[in-house]
Amino acid sequence: MRKNCTLLLCSFFLTFLSASAQMSNTIFGLYRQSFPPSVAFVSLDPVTGLVTPIGNPSLSNTINTTGVSLNPYDMSYSYQDEDSWLSISLLDGSILSDVTVTLPNANGDFNNFRFNTADSTMYGLYSQVVYDPTTGTYSGDMRLATCELSSGAVSLVSPTSIASSYTMSGAVINPHLMVYYFITEDKMRGLDLYNGNIFSDPQITIPSGGNSFDNFAYSCADTTMYGLIMQNGVKCLGKIDVTTGVVTPLPTLLNLDNYVMNAATIDPLNGIYYFETSLSAGITLLGLSLLDGSIVSSVTIPNDYYFDMFRSQSDCFEAAAYRPNPAASNLNMPELSLQMGPNPCAKELRLDALETIDRIDIQDATGKTIQTLYPNSTSVKISTTAFTSGFYQLQISSKQNHTSKRIIVQ
Repeated sequence: MRKNCTLLLCSFFLTFLSASAQMSNTIFGLYRQSFPPSVAFVSLDPVTGLVTPIGNPSLSNTINTTGVSLNPYDMSYSYQDEDSWLSISLLDGSILSDVTVTLPNANGDFNNFRFNTADSTMYGLYSQVVYDPTTGTYSGDMRLATCELSSGAVSLVSPTSIASSYTMSGAVINPHLMVYYFITEDKMRGLDLYNGNIFSDPQITIPSGGNSFDNFAYSCADTTMYGLIMQNGVKCLGKIDVTTGVVTPLPTLLNLDNYVMNAATIDPLNGIYYFETSLSAGITLLGLSLLDGSIVSSVTIPNDYYFDMFRSQSDCFEAAAYRPNPAASNLNMPELSLQMGPNPCAKELRLDALETIDRIDIQDATGKTIQTLYPNSTSVKISTTAFTSGFYQLQISSKQNHTSKRIIVQ
């Protein structure tokens, strides 16, 4: 029996499980050997350790280990090989496209990339070194950017530089908030996906003790970011409050010597965080419970190979943005004024507005719309008796105005 399973956390996982029941816990990634260098695309069962080759047994010789894109909607997996993007079918491993990466500047790089399931776009960090002839000095210019996988074109989102460096500890996207997170200068910096500006920037602190917070991944099941607390190796699994930067440990101590850099994914269906560590038996894929951080699965990668850049197909599947584009919201949709209660609610929620409410979209913890109402009234009663306990988001619209409200169903 797993410990410390609060009712609210369990309800998050149950809600996500219901929304994503059609997805499996299969993990996709790159099966790589060093000598001779060779990269193949495979799926892996994290319970049995069975590796299933998909398609060509040798796709490339090198990979960019800073990021990867798994698109669950068109069933494709894309990675960067030297200067090109390879997109591969999850179904049969066929190469869907092989395009050259084109950058805004020939001296730049595009790294730390991640696919956003809310808008089907891949985001990453474009960086270049800028020389100032007046001072004779060099400086880093880093900006949020997107990459169009069908053409390989990288486009800037940030109007100005948002950092001078980043750490190889991971990158995640919160598709609900539409924010891209990475670590720079010991801060968990969040970038607004709509405009590329800095959204949040708290200093990372670990009150319980630890040197750093690494290898982090986002869980759409409970809208929380998890990662490894490092202290003379891997101390334990932890979770971070991205608004304050405070990292809280989960109770199970791991005390592992190492982890394989920049490879982590979360299976939201079963509440498991996956990462790799090098043990005496070889590279080992460990699954940790998101409830208490305990090891729930352990498989050794066969043949002394590496299993790189792995992703779960169910990771944030069908997530939707809670936060609208601020530019569009400010220009086109003033705030709808209303009163709402009780919140939390158990059986019924009541809304009272100064104008007629035309539409209400009710979204679950994954961002998926589970019910749409067309009340055509200033006063609305919503029955919540059939809802699973947890958080829900209401998108409420009149003819001219809109508001978003978060509720808790008990």
